[in-house]
Order: sequence, then structure tokens, then C-alpha cells
Amino acid sequence: MPMNRKEIITCTINGNPVGVPPGTTILDAASTIGVFIPTMCFQAGLEPTAACRICLVKDEAANTFVPACAARAEAGMRVTTENDDIRRVRKFTLELLFSDHVGDCEAPCRLACRAGIDIPLVIRRMVESDLEQAVHALIESAGSADDPCSTCESECEKACRRGRHDAPLSIRHLMRYVWEFGVESGWADSVTPRASSERGKRFRCSMGGLKKGELEEFLKDASPAGRIEPAREPAEGYSNLEARSEASRCLQCDCRKAQTCRLRRHADGYGVRQRAYPPEERSRFRRIRHHGIVYEPEKCIKCGLCVAITEGKREALGLTYIGRGFDVEIGVPFDGTLSAAMATTAAECVGACPTGALAFGQPFETPCSWEAAGQRRL
Repeated sequence: MPMNRKEIITCTINGNPVGVPPGTTILDAASTIGVFIPTMCFQAGLEPTAACRICLVKDEAANTFVPACAARAEAGMRVTTENDDIRRVRKFTLELLFSDHVGDCEAPCRLACRAGIDIPLVIRRMVESDLEQAVHALIESAGSADDPCSTCESECEKACRRGRHDAPLSIRHLMRYVWEFGVESGWADSVTPRASSERGKRFRCSMGGLKKGELEEFLKDASPAGRIEPAREPAEGYSNLEARSEASRCLQCDCRKAQTCRLRRHADGYGVRQRAYPPEERSRFRRIRHHGIVYEPEKCIKCGLCVAITEGKREALGLTYIGRGFDVEIGVPFDGTLSAAMATTAAECVGACPTGALAFGQPFETPCSWEAAGQRRL
């Protein structure tokens, strides 16, 4: 049935007239004419909370800023979605979110690597027994199919946080193991190295020096074993078992969603300074893990998406807001576990999280079946 013209309201967005049904949000109205408005706490199908405020736009008619995800388009409204004032407000909002954001976008080892290898990702694929993807991650991030460690001076190992506890990870041996395996298996031939233009500098949040007890948080995710050297001459490299055992010592200091984190992407776009508004004392880094789910509360922006998802899917426990004021955080009620809180919604919650606060992780004790890769020594 054709819609009655009286059921349409008309406003303007960036000077363009837009006709939409009453009750349509500015965000949805803008999308009908292809205008992009950044969001973080919004997800289609869920009631908007306007928690992050990154979607603020300006209603010129009322001379006020409104959240596009929640504010309704009204007749006569004149909306501007992008100008210097709006960018300034969004940047301010983002810098407030980063004022006490605790965590590293990139691990210290990767920042020190001259080849730019995504070392934690390569190692994570090794621990997950996915050597083919480890080869892909190595060559793509290094930007070359040649041996990235042939002239290496192991700067990555000097930066490795594990070295503050016992001995740094033997990163060079591990990377050469993966590269040589990729060459001899033929997997390396199918990988297209990432172009230098795609490996440009991105916004990098850094937690800085570790506070007392924070190294122990990282160590909970790693094997307690000491550094493993090749049983024979170093030039012969690791055996499969040695590589697996050494890889399990990695602290996984990086952000597991560094490539998809919307907070980081917006920080790139708005030229954010990480500590534009530094707190008197930053929060203590925490990492809560249960059955493959990793939760880092100090990366959470309290958008409430995971709370809404678990509530909407009627999880027995779900997630909720705990505490008040500046101390509020998202957690599991009744001291429950993460896996119990997201028994049926884990993938949806992790996918909806706009930061690296909720992610999937792989515990170091995950069973590996590297026998399929052969018993050869590389």
C-alpha cells in the first residue's frame, strides 16, 4: 500500500532534503542518502543508548548537538553531519575515552621489529595449530616473501615483556621456523605480501610502564616454562615440538582486535592524542579469561551493547553494570563466569564490542596436532 504523504516528514541533511517516516532517527535518515555518521555504541536491532557520543551531529535550526543514533528526525530540522566544530567535539569525546584506556594496540615486540611483523598474531596462529595461517600472517605483515629475519638483530626480543620475568621469547627462531616451513611446504607461494602503502603508521595506544602486579596478569596466559633453545645447533632451528613449546610462552601483549577496533579507527581519523586528558593515576591493567573468552575491563567504553545482547537473548546470568559513577563497569552478576554469562551469545557479544575489551583468546594449553606437519627439523 503506498504511504500517505502526510506520513512523511521532511528535514535537510547537509543541505539535502530528506523525506522519512516519523520516528526515524537522524542516523537512519542520513543513511538513506548515503551520508556516513561514525558510531560505536550503536547496533541495528538494539535500542540506542547514545553512550559514546561519537555520532554527535548539529541541528542548525536549534543550534545544538544531538546524538544521531537516538535523536529523531523532525520536520524543518537542518542537520549538519560534518564540519570543524563537529570534528572538534568528536575528537574531544574520543580523547576522553582514551584518557584512561589501558592496553596496547600493538605489542612492544612488533613495534621494535624492523620488518613490522605482527609477531603476536603469528605466534597465536602457531599455538592454535594453524601453521598455514601463521605463514600468511608472517608474510603479509612483513610485506615481503623473503626471509624477514635474515639480517635481524633481534630488537624484538629486547622489547619482549617476558624478559622481565625470566627470559624473552625466542622470537627470531620462531619467525624463521614459520618462514622456512612456508617456503618448503609451498604455502608461502600463495601469499601476497601487503604493500608498503597498506602498512602505514596507525594510531597506537600504549599503556606505558607496567605497574606492580601487571606482569603477573600477562603471565597467567602463558606457559611457565623457561626459554627453549634448539636442541641441536641454532642454525638448524626448532623442531615442531620445540617451536610449539616456545610459542606457548608468549604473553600476547597485543590487542586481539587491533585491525577491527572502531575506537582505534576513529582515533586515526580524528587525530586523537592518547593522553590529552591524563588521569591522576591510570587504572590497573586486568585481563579476565574463561573458556576462550578474554575480557579486559580497562578497554571497555561502557557502551552497553553486550549487556543488551545478553538481556535480549535471555541469558541465565548475562552481563550487567556494576558499581556507580566513575567506578561503574560491566561485569557478571553474582561473581559468575564469563562463559556462563554469555553461554549462547559469546560470538555476538565479541563481534558487537567496538573495542578490544571483549575478544576470543586461545589458552596456551590448547591441544596441538603438529604431527601432521611432519617431524622434520627446520
